[in-house]
Amino acid sequence: MIMSGQKLIIIGGGGFAREVIWLARDCGEIWTPYAILDDNLSTHGQSFCDVPVIGAIDSWHEYMDAYFVVAVGSPRTRRKIVKRMAANGTPRFATLVHPSVMKSRYVSLGEGSIVCAGCILTTQVSIGKHAIVNLASTIGHDVSMGDFCTIAPQVAISGNVSLGDGVEVGTCATVIQGNKLGDGCFVGAGAVVSKEVAPNSLVVGTPARHVKSLDAFTLKEL
Repeated sequence: MIMSGQKLIIIGGGGFAREVIWLARDCGEIWTPYAILDDNLSTHGQSFCDVPVIGAIDSWHEYMDAYFVVAVGSPRTRRKIVKRMAANGTPRFATLVHPSVMKSRYVSLGEGSIVCAGCILTTQVSIGKHAIVNLASTIGHDVSMGDFCTIAPQVAISGNVSLGDGVEVGTCATVIQGNKLGDGCFVGAGAVVSKEVAPNSLVVGTPARHVKSLDAFTLKEL
């Protein structure tokens, strides 16, 4: 394999992993998708988008010359994977931003985070570690997003919104200006959030309403 950029290993072998391979390649000579690590043994020896699956996640420490990115949509699963990896060393995590993304210089991104094609991030936006902002989403001014958040495609987050750690916002949902989303909450696809969402709760509908409580999301053990 001819290496034209930093060696990148993708953690996870699902559909989003294939999208991340595309993202990395579109970044030109910055990254070279080198391999995939996945715990599904049936994928080992296969290739996805011409990138081979070379082993399980816990073998990451055999590739200390590489950078890693966890391409798994679920915040809770992504947190568990990062915890597992950190228990065996200090992996280097890549931060990936598709070149089509429009963002000001007043946007900060934590390590391991992914911003996909077509997104717009305006000004005074802070995004934590291992977050995902998926295709064609918009994030307005003065938004604070914690670690391990997942923003699905075509989400609109207005200004002055605060998202805790591990928040997941479903496809085409809208978060109205000035609201707070507590740690570990899940906003269903197409929902419109017009008031504060309690931690570890599932809300759906227009306007978004509480449906049930979820298992607690915590970063204490990391």
